[in-house]
Amino acid sequence: MKHLLRLVFLLGALPAAAADIRVDGYYRIRFNGESNYLLDGSGTRLGQERWMEHRLRLTPKLIEQDQIEVQASFDVVSGLVAGDLAPRFQDLGWQGRSVRDGIHASGFDFRHLFVKFRLPFGVFEFGQMPNDWGMGMFINGGNQVEGADFGDIRFGDIVERVLFATRPFGFLGPRSEIAQHVALALAADVVYRDRYANLITSNPSGLFNESAGLHWGDVASEVVAALVWDPSPDTRAGIYVARRWQQYAAGGGSLHTWLFDLHARVLFPLEWLGGTLSLEAEAAERYGNTTHSPNLSALFRTQIAQQGAAARALLSRGTWEAELEAGYASGDSNPFDDTDTAFQFSRDFKVGLVLFDELLQFQTQNAARRLADPRMSARPPPGVDLLPSEGAVVNALYLKPTLRWRPSLFAGRLRLVGSVLLARAAEPYVDPFSTLVAGTPLNPFGAEPGKNYGTEIDGAVSWRARVGGGAGYELGAQAGRLFPGNAFRLADGSRLAPVNVVGFRATLVF
Repeated sequence: MKHLLRLVFLLGALPAAAADIRVDGYYRIRFNGESNYLLDGSGTRLGQERWMEHRLRLTPKLIEQDQIEVQASFDVVSGLVAGDLAPRFQDLGWQGRSVRDGIHASGFDFRHLFVKFRLPFGVFEFGQMPNDWGMGMFINGGNQVEGADFGDIRFGDIVERVLFATRPFGFLGPRSEIAQHVALALAADVVYRDRYANLITSNPSGLFNESAGLHWGDVASEVVAALVWDPSPDTRAGIYVARRWQQYAAGGGSLHTWLFDLHARVLFPLEWLGGTLSLEAEAAERYGNTTHSPNLSALFRTQIAQQGAAARALLSRGTWEAELEAGYASGDSNPFDDTDTAFQFSRDFKVGLVLFDELLQFQTQNAARRLADPRMSARPPPGVDLLPSEGAVVNALYLKPTLRWRPSLFAGRLRLVGSVLLARAAEPYVDPFSTLVAGTPLNPFGAEPGKNYGTEIDGAVSWRARVGGGAGYELGAQAGRLFPGNAFRLADGSRLAPVNVVGFRATLVF
């Protein structure tokens, strides 16, 4: 780190004519409201109906064109400012909705500081940087400013990385298509933060018999290889392979996995229609084993075998866009056997506004809380910290048609979006706490588990404009309503009441 900072200062001393120095970033503020829905059969409700949150992110950059780039990123303030708080859930899962840290030092987050060299034979990068691949279905750096149609990008996968990328077939000559359009990247990582690891952890309540405060957390290392074919800016296909070794801090245990992730995209001009059709897909297989798992039958080791996939077809014509997205994340209807088959998408891969981002996030977080209750056992079971979905798509089959319209009357500044999410569970929606207590598969409400998550209807309106240079703003509102299916059947045979979410949004980009 000292050497990296020294390099940054040296580069900062370069003449202004030799390098472009700028500070990008954004400030966003959100006013949100939602239903006070049930979390379990005991009558526990979320209790968070109205809240306000914000974020100020700065991204200083120093760029010498085609030679070197130094980039940093940090959130000066981020988090809740006012309103209701969600329960702490014994500090399990994501705590961003449970603490009011939007105006405190705890809202500061150092994210990136890395250097990229462009050499005649390739690109060399090192430092703390975002980790991205494909559609962002599983590996997602979380750097999108405008984000998805619904919801907010909150997390981002971050790694301490040394990477080298090159065109390995350059020896075939400049006229070779393979030499020009095939790229290979090799990297060695220590994971700073992602869905399964946090190098630095906060333990405010002393969970797992540790003292409160900051601690060294999970130590996860990876070796990565990616092979990409990119014959044009609109056509790309590649494979990402990663081998991971991890030691968990909370509850102990290890993780050893392989990841194979395929991605492809292509765009077709439709001259007869006066528009374009783009297709994109990603599929991933994750397998290995872990000794950090809440499965009671796997006393020593749990096998991991998980699959996920997502695909989009986007038809654009003039001011209209029609998109059809489908996805699959394998599930696990038996949380107490010796195999973990539940695949989780990235937490920043947004699918709708209510089902995954709200209801399933907090129901799985509540299940972890109940399993970790000291009245159940003196020490929480290993792996209980991984039960909360934290808003990720998990155990799901979904189809999501979306329409977008930018009326020409307002030069594209006004944007209207409507979407319907049809979702089912790949395996029956089973709650591990209810199942453990009853000795038979049950959902969070103590009823027979079902597969139909229900139907969600989402809508958004926004006004986006530029005010000069790279600066701009967005004002808008989003709303969603979930009509729960039989996965949320109550003990008396009825279903959970519809869940509503609404948000008012303002973002300044600079």
